[in-house]
Amino acid sequence: MYHVFSDVEGLRIAVEMERRGEDFYRRAAKVSRSPETVRLLGDLAGDEVLHGREFQRLHDQACARRGGCEAESYDSETNAYLSAIAADIVFPGGLMALRQTGFEDPAAVLETAIASEKDSILFYTELAACARDAQAKGTFMEIARQERGHLALLLNRLAEVRGK
Repeated sequence: MYHVFSDVEGLRIAVEMERRGEDFYRRAAKVSRSPETVRLLGDLAGDEVLHGREFQRLHDQACARRGGCEAESYDSETNAYLSAIAADIVFPGGLMALRQTGFEDPAAVLETAIASEKDSILFYTELAACARDAQAKGTFMEIARQERGHLALLLNRLAEVRGK
């Protein structure tokens, strides 16, 4: 069985994805023995907190515009598609997947973060395409834009790490 999505639910998912990202980075920092990697993971967790606050603000605005969060659901085909995408959008495999590439390697951590950002961008772009109204579409496109900005920062950071 898949979850039933609405535009507002998509915004809730955005907030939850950031919370899961923060949790992932904080747990990985507890396992790492490399001070450089621990700092990096702390920075990444902090980024997720900031994004989560922004996405919560967007969610709250959407609820206020609608007079509450009791929105209509997407059709069953859209629900199935979005459920499949959202199931493992943030760090599929969790810490075990990162263990294979290395808790001590900043480049591996950044590559994992980059992959997650790319998946998130695709997810939000799909939510925008499925949105029922122009404001929801605009909100999801804004989230995707912010995630693309974060992706660019991560790519730059990876280039710096590899250039050392």
